[in-house]
Amino acid sequence: MIKRVIIIMAAMFLAAIPALAQQAGWLGLSVEDQKDTGPIVRSVEPDSPAAKAGIKEGDVIIYFNNENIIGVQQLTRLIRETPVGRTVEMRVRRDGREQSVQLTTEASRLPERVRNLQLNLPDVHVLMDQAAQVRRNMPRVEVSTTFVQSGIRVEQLTDQLKNFFGVQGSGGVLVSSVETNSAAEKAGLKAGDVITAIDGKNVRTPSDFSRQMRTASGKAVLKIMRDKQERELRLD
Repeated sequence: MIKRVIIIMAAMFLAAIPALAQQAGWLGLSVEDQKDTGPIVRSVEPDSPAAKAGIKEGDVIIYFNNENIIGVQQLTRLIRETPVGRTVEMRVRRDGREQSVQLTTEASRLPERVRNLQLNLPDVHVLMDQAAQVRRNMPRVEVSTTFVQSGIRVEQLTDQLKNFFGVQGSGGVLVSSVETNSAAEKAGLKAGDVITAIDGKNVRTPSDFSRQMRTASGKAVLKIMRDKQERELRLD
């Protein structure tokens, strides 16, 4: 079993070397899935390839590099697969009209410490010793994932936050922000609320929230915890 773990770790380590050596394309966009086909642009980084091409907040991306775009995951994959320095066509829908722009991908703007990363491969015995030491000393880590849907940004609840907000069991996602003038804001949803169910279906993770909100097409009954009390809000 130990040998198998070491072989898998070594394979993963070696497989990561080409990925570090070859940088993926970057455009400087923040996008979000919506009810209609095509992700919507939520923000554009200054002086990024997207900004230079004239992409604006609110544009809906419908085409990228010879493929019609359906959602965020597909677009993200295509951008990452595009080599740095390649010029591609992107088509967006803005104010009801389609526009085509040419973008040239750039290298991701990673922190200095990542750009200067050097790999020193130890021998197998050293790797085994280090892996065993890390496994013994590894703390429990809770990963916070974030999803945005219908103007609502949610994050995974940690155990500490569950206790703080009075949430029982394993369910619930924390509302970290609500978009101004969205249906959620008009319904009274606030940052700090904990969504525990949508249309009677329990919400345990941000991905549950995103999937159920997309199924409900933005109209849903949310069960929330606020001030350690359950409430219901209706989104229209």
